[in-house]
Amino acid sequence: MDNVEEFEVCVVGGGVMGSCTAYSLAEAGKSTVLLEQFPIPHTRGSSSGHSRITGLSDYSAPFMGQLVSHGEKKWLKILAAATTKGARYAPLLSVSTDQDVLKAKAQRMENAGIRPRWIDVDRLNSDYKATFPSDRFAVADDSGLVLIANKCVTAAQTLVEKHGGVILDAWPVKAIEAEAGDWVRVVGPKGAIKCRSLVLCPGPWADQALSPLGIHLPLKTFKTGIWYYKLKETNIPRSNLNDLSIPNHFFYSTPELEYPGLIKFGIHEGVEVSPEEREKADLSHLKEKVSDYLQKFFPQIEPEPSIEESCMYTMTPDEDFILDYHPKHKNIVYACGFSGRGFQIAPAVGDMLAAMVLGRDDIYDRTPFLASRFAKNPSPKDSKI
Repeated sequence: MDNVEEFEVCVVGGGVMGSCTAYSLAEAGKSTVLLEQFPIPHTRGSSSGHSRITGLSDYSAPFMGQLVSHGEKKWLKILAAATTKGARYAPLLSVSTDQDVLKAKAQRMENAGIRPRWIDVDRLNSDYKATFPSDRFAVADDSGLVLIANKCVTAAQTLVEKHGGVILDAWPVKAIEAEAGDWVRVVGPKGAIKCRSLVLCPGPWADQALSPLGIHLPLKTFKTGIWYYKLKETNIPRSNLNDLSIPNHFFYSTPELEYPGLIKFGIHEGVEVSPEEREKADLSHLKEKVSDYLQKFFPQIEPEPSIEESCMYTMTPDEDFILDYHPKHKNIVYACGFSGRGFQIAPAVGDMLAAMVLGRDDIYDRTPFLASRFAKNPSPKDSKI
């Protein structure tokens, strides 16, 4: 192929993870190219749309705390450097029938130097015009942020180019080939990229990207819905909400932001489907669950959505992500399986991936994120490279 460009590092996947990684590498002085299969921007993956919730207590496993803190701090740095208004403070309100769950969240706030704000159910119902029953408990994390997703991704990409990186969109990868001298060739319909190191951030296309390399992971891809509902009353506190009363299927909300007079609600649940067939997924039962929830607990919100959107996410069995090297080629690293909770930590993940490329694999302990924790481990036996 005649059109071959050389870079020190090629990052595949122009979503939030790939964009943050490319920024970290370009900032470190590496000649970096970021490849995205679709025209930028697009809504096919997991990084599009408007709002994402973050807060210094918004994690469960202890090892995630430092990543959440790192991610929030660096998001603010990225947005400031790109002169982009892409974040707004809004307390993160957690509701549950299990007070121990909320006590654990309160402890995480205290560990981060934040005073948890407990709210009894009567005050909760009065402030939020809600109708929660007496068995609910609530605690607020006043470090909460709403990240404006599309602005955040654009800001990271702006900084990639500011530091000399190159972004090529509408550039799908057709093949990855290992070459002599520890070079990697990434082949697409527009030519080829020759690089010393390759970073794969494929999002919901992880199986399609990694399987040809002999990396087989127990991942599942889901499509989920995001719905915007009309507020009957507007004099309620502007907060993020996680209702954890139903384990593993919590409801969440962000305040009025994207669309005037509308509030976003969703459920941490989806329909398993490949990204190529996402239009076939029927989300009507999820919409019905959210509407029923609103009718039951938030009568000041219209139960039928005014706007419907969707996104993809990729789940691991334990809902923690995977960050690892190719088992045979250590100049190929990859990250995937963020289970719908990766946006807030993307800058931290980008720094971790960049450190792996730069030979500084010591930012955080990667043990919880290794692919080897799953029974179906990566194997080079059927690798095409």
